[in-house]
Amino acid sequence: MNLQPLAIEDIPIGVPLPWRIFDPYGYTVFARGEIVADRKSLEHLLAEGLLRDVDALPEAKEAPDWQEIKDLPPGKLFPPQGIKPQVWERLQVRLLGRDAQVHYPVRLIGYIKDRSILITTPEAAGQHIDMVEDEMVEVRMLTGGNIYVFQTAIQRLCVSPVHYLHLEYPARVRIQALRRSPWARVDLAASVADPRGREEFAHIVNLSPDGAQLHVPVAMGAPGDILRLTFRAGIDEMKTSLALDAAIRHVRPVRPTADEGRTVWEHGVAFAQVPAETALWLRCLVYQRIAEGHPA
Repeated sequence: MNLQPLAIEDIPIGVPLPWRIFDPYGYTVFARGEIVADRKSLEHLLAEGLLRDVDALPEAKEAPDWQEIKDLPPGKLFPPQGIKPQVWERLQVRLLGRDAQVHYPVRLIGYIKDRSILITTPEAAGQHIDMVEDEMVEVRMLTGGNIYVFQTAIQRLCVSPVHYLHLEYPARVRIQALRRSPWARVDLAASVADPRGREEFAHIVNLSPDGAQLHVPVAMGAPGDILRLTFRAGIDEMKTSLALDAAIRHVRPVRPTADEGRTVWEHGVAFAQVPAETALWLRCLVYQRIAEGHPA
């Protein structure tokens, strides 16, 4: 990876990004294929710096494959063809005129065909966010094997019987099929042990059904060595503990985050012989994070 600084004028606006944008610590700020709504939303990020991997080429399996559907009657755009969104399905909303990097979790209340889509009002720190009619938002929905994204305006603000919004039916919808083994950004505490019994605290930063990216205070081995990774996972109200054997694919030092405070070692690992129940938990956990707006 060869991360080089990005100038604000180098970042395309209003179209799918052709590459990922990283922060100074190597974390993904915007994924490939995401849309940056306006340059104002980037200003507060530029103080620390934004970077891209100039050596990265879009491999076939990672190439942006967003499809855009438009010029159809609104009722043909939402819900997507063949999909029947369920009441209380999880959605994500970005406020395009504010901090467009933040995704707020909301729930689908329902929709009135060709007229409006009803969602719960976004919240921050337990408080409903003050919004105005005609404010532009972006809605993200993970349904089936696809991510659906559209931009629309708030039609109406309602406070009774609960706080909720009417959104205009979208004029266009973008669709991207999930990769066979998608990755999501996570923030999970874990423990990792080597075959000799040495155990260290680990921080899982990226996760897929097939592997993970870990930050560990020390190097735990060399490529090919097998580690035992244990962590707690939660999906809505359900909680469980997962323990997996993982083969090291790479080990390298990385700069610390503000929370970590010192240099840590990044371990890329691939899971081995995953039981069916554990595999289901991993896939659900990854899909939930992607639905919440955290693709890796």
